[in-house]
Amino acid sequence: MNSKLASLLCCLIMLVSFSGCTKVTQLVKDAQPTKAELLAEINEEHRRYEGGSSDPTPYLRHYDDPADAQKSTDYLTDTYSEYDAAKELNPEEAEEDVNYLFDAFYYDFAFYDYFGGHAVFDQAKADTLQEVQSRDSLTCEDLQKILVSHLTFIKDGHFNINQDYPSEKDIPFFFRQVMFVKTDSGYQNANGKVVASVDDHPDLDELFKRSISEQGYLVYYPVLLKPATFDGTEWEKHTCDETLTVHYTDGSTDTLTADAWSQYYKELPKDQNTDLRQTDGIPVFQFNSFEVSFLQEVNAAAAQMSDAAISMLDLRSNVGGYEEVAHQWITRYSRQRVQGNGVRYDVVNPVSVAIQAHRWQTHDNILILLSGKCSASSAEITMDLAYNLENSLIIGENTNGCMIGNGGHVELPNSKCSVIMTSVCVYLLPEGTDYFEEMRGLSPDIWVPAKEAETLAAKLMENLK
Repeated sequence: MNSKLASLLCCLIMLVSFSGCTKVTQLVKDAQPTKAELLAEINEEHRRYEGGSSDPTPYLRHYDDPADAQKSTDYLTDTYSEYDAAKELNPEEAEEDVNYLFDAFYYDFAFYDYFGGHAVFDQAKADTLQEVQSRDSLTCEDLQKILVSHLTFIKDGHFNINQDYPSEKDIPFFFRQVMFVKTDSGYQNANGKVVASVDDHPDLDELFKRSISEQGYLVYYPVLLKPATFDGTEWEKHTCDETLTVHYTDGSTDTLTADAWSQYYKELPKDQNTDLRQTDGIPVFQFNSFEVSFLQEVNAAAAQMSDAAISMLDLRSNVGGYEEVAHQWITRYSRQRVQGNGVRYDVVNPVSVAIQAHRWQTHDNILILLSGKCSASSAEITMDLAYNLENSLIIGENTNGCMIGNGGHVELPNSKCSVIMTSVCVYLLPEGTDYFEEMRGLSPDIWVPAKEAETLAAKLMENLK
């Protein structure tokens, strides 16, 4: 058999194996909820956390001397010097930078006690100094890598050294070769075969996520979260190391592989801070950071969208910024003050700096928030605010996973390494909240690859009655 014929035969076998499973069958159409039913289901999921409370006690700071609390922001700076990765450091300079960083941890890092206090940080410092002292020569990049390698216990999504994150973050892999629907019989493929089990994944409700087919129908696909290192190479494609074997009650099986994942980020045109566009008649507003400098544009767009029956807020490329901009946008859009489930606490002076009971706000129009792995910090807080606004849908990928902390900046004196660490305040969700986890991110209501979220969301709205 020649190679071309073999390849054709292989393709035919695959087509037969998945025959009809990517086609929108009558079963898929019959399984579609109405728009009102879908909104009611997601509204109920969002309201589960209404009235919950958070406990700041594990996060509170304990200084050796109460007077040390006065230095809780002493190491923070707005200075960003030029960083030269190849610059040589002598041993004394490298050691000085190590000592400086660990002093900054003690005085300024809001999570110092939460991540183990002296016992953990002193050991990390000793290990770091030992490795530094063992080197005959060091560049600034060498020092950066050494520091990062000894700080993997810090699970603060903001924390990084020169955009090198010590801890892994979870990225999503979508298995979309076969579409599934959820019925009274369980999960069924488009041809009606009922899923009995999936190897190594006993909890089917955890594995199968509400999603949207390429034709714009509400379906379910398996989605797995896998840890990935964000060290500046996150733009490259990632592949899943796992296949899924689906067993049906009739004894047949399907073996599914995941789509490759790469981080989605859409630049705005030069000299443009915001973009208000339309997709299939739905207004879509994109802005990539919560900057006060273009607050007027942000608020104007919110006011324009407030009367639309359906609107989209594109946060897939929004890396955060000033939280108050988020509050102003959603206030202008919904014409009411909306509070999130989280409460901000000052961990140095143990009182809440924003004690306001969150409450459910009724809202007739539909707000779709588009999410991706770049959606970070205040973008995630915006989605938490939307959890208390009726008829809000989060569509896309799980977010960055850096909502609890913030972006205080420390610069090391000799290497000029730029260190981002949370200072003073934390944003805490109610006990038992499962829709967000630091490093994993905030889970969307409907899971689709970020790149396709805007198009698929518009198709879904068109299809639902």
